[in-house]
Amino acid sequence: MTLKDHNGFRKQRPAIIVTPTDEILPDQPLVVMAVTTKFPDPPPSDHVLLPWNPDPRRVGTKLARRSAAVATWLETLYPDEVLDFKGDVPASIMRELQLRLGDQ
Repeated sequence: MTLKDHNGFRKQRPAIIVTPTDEILPDQPLVVMAVTTKFPDPPPSDHVLLPWNPDPRRVGTKLARRSAAVATWLETLYPDEVLDFKGDVPASIMRELQLRLGDQ
């Protein structure tokens, strides 16, 4: 997906669709949460670590680098703007992301 970073620059990056599946319609925008690979250790409180592996075939997310979903970095886009589907976020992490969205 092509998303704006915090400086307003557009870049292709992974994102997690947080719109519930049963609410996705072709003519309605989706809410997505950006994924980043650039963050300190330990991660900030708004970052949720995601499973990754140097061999992305070995992990459901298909992420090959240390990555985190950023709960405060949300954008909207239409389904036809999704460039590719790569992998799945484990249900336990999706629940945590949904809880964090509820806290905002």
